Amino acid sequence: MNRVDRLLALVAELRAASPEPLEPGALAGRLGVSERTVRRDLELLTHGGLPVRTEKGRGHVLPADPPPPALSEVASLMGPVHDTLAEAVRTRRIVRLAYTDQAGARSFRDVEAHGLVVAPYGEYLVGWCRMRDGPRMFRLDRIGAAFLSGGGAEVRDLDDLLAALRVPMPRPPAEPGPRGPAGAARARAWTLDRLEFVRSRLREATAEVRGGQEGAAALRGVLGHLAEWTRWQLAAIRAAATDRTPVLEGRRPPFPPEFDRELPYDARERMIQDAMALRSLGELARDLREVLEAAGHWAADCDDALWERELPDPRPFGPPGPPRPLADLLAGWRGPLAHIEWHLDRLTDEPPQPAPEDDEDAWVIDRCPLQA
Repeated sequence: MNRVDRLLALVAELRAASPEPLEPGALAGRLGVSERTVRRDLELLTHGGLPVRTEKGRGHVLPADPPPPALSEVASLMGPVHDTLAEAVRTRRIVRLAYTDQAGARSFRDVEAHGLVVAPYGEYLVGWCRMRDGPRMFRLDRIGAAFLSGGGAEVRDLDDLLAALRVPMPRPPAEPGPRGPAGAARARAWTLDRLEFVRSRLREATAEVRGGQEGAAALRGVLGHLAEWTRWQLAAIRAAATDRTPVLEGRRPPFPPEFDRELPYDARERMIQDAMALRSLGELARDLREVLEAAGHWAADCDDALWERELPDPRPFGPPGPPRPLADLLAGWRGPLAHIEWHLDRLTDEPPQPAPEDDEDAWVIDRCPLQA
């Protein structure tokens, strides 16, 4: 063991035993060196500023780090957002966020802060959103400001919240054998977990309206919109990844010839809604489900090298966006999965309205992130 590693191991042993002291002989035995070497190393660390104390007859002890001073409500608005969130998690507080979603809409939310986690494409606050009355993740770079309220968070298990959110964790290969790059394995696992989470949300939304709750007409309009646009987005991403002709999955309805020409968003959306209006809610849900199932099969089986590359970001209007990793294209903030979640979230707040002076089953999907 070289000297640097030995000093690291020595500090680790002291921290693990704190607040109990360790005798030089015990430290020497754990590190495989002489007591003289331990004493010399402790002297070096002490002169360097490590607050090691010597207790006569008992050995050496490293005092536990004092807790950071409590952050006041005013100070929480003045310091870095990350510090405020860390304090909220440490003290189990409710934090009020100014949050901007992927579509650019700002909201103010009271969140029970339960953890900070790092996922493949950002750091997130995990907590219980009181506005949504459920577990949510908030990307830190989308939190414009955070304020520590006086309220305490309820006791909730962070592991349960992570499981409900399908937060990605590295998974071992199903069978022994050659493995792809670590980054590819993690990106693939994260994407598949996000995909399953979105599919579960779609199942829940469909089951709710079939169970007699209001909102069936609004959900039909949204599912028609999502089936066609998700079909296009996923086909465009696969084509960019494989350099092949786009393959449109699912059960695409017939469209007029002008649908494949360059059209304004509103005109194209009207054609989508007209074509989808002939389908039942179950047929629309099945179409979108088949599109997502095909995406899942492809993501699970495609070459590891694709997850290590950056690919052009296909946009419905204009030239491709800046290159991004495949996992980000599929499951990131501007991808098809985030697009689906944006519309499902909006249904709970402000469902789309029928077009004026039109049939009540004709819906206008406005303010969609794809228009940006």
